[in-house]
Amino acid sequence: MTTHPPPLPAPIVFRQTFLFVGLWYAAAVVLAVAFVVLGGILEAVVWSRLAPAVPFVTIALCLAAFVIAGVKHLYQWSETYTLTPEKIEVSAGILTKTARNIPLSKVQDVTVERTFAQRLLGLGNVIVDSASATGKITLRNVAQPQAVADQILHHAGASPL
Repeated sequence: MTTHPPPLPAPIVFRQTFLFVGLWYAAAVVLAVAFVVLGGILEAVVWSRLAPAVPFVTIALCLAAFVIAGVKHLYQWSETYTLTPEKIEVSAGILTKTARNIPLSKVQDVTVERTFAQRLLGLGNVIVDSASATGKITLRNVAQPQAVADQILHHAGASPL
């Protein structure tokens, strides 16, 4: 009977939290409602001569708010962090992809940084410093950043922080 080597662990994929994307969409909705209300007030009271243009300006402002939220969403969706048994990879980009890698054998330090807002939301940035030419890689706005840092250290062969 032949023995097979144990299977390699599956890569672990992290993404930035989409909480901030939701906040951008919520802000877009609030701005859209405010633009509609202000547009109605301006049309009825202040700028009666410019009344035909007010709906178009209102629609343009509402669309702009949602376009900004959509761009933020695309940017956040396009960035992934992958931890494999050999390396950490940060892949980013919408039309063109850029991938940065740090071999786990070169990891020197893993730091968790959390702003006050990130602490309130259970998020943080994990900064991986290496001896390779790549330097530092920052995993931004990840959920449970200490657990992510511990996983990186575990895969790198060091003891957790």
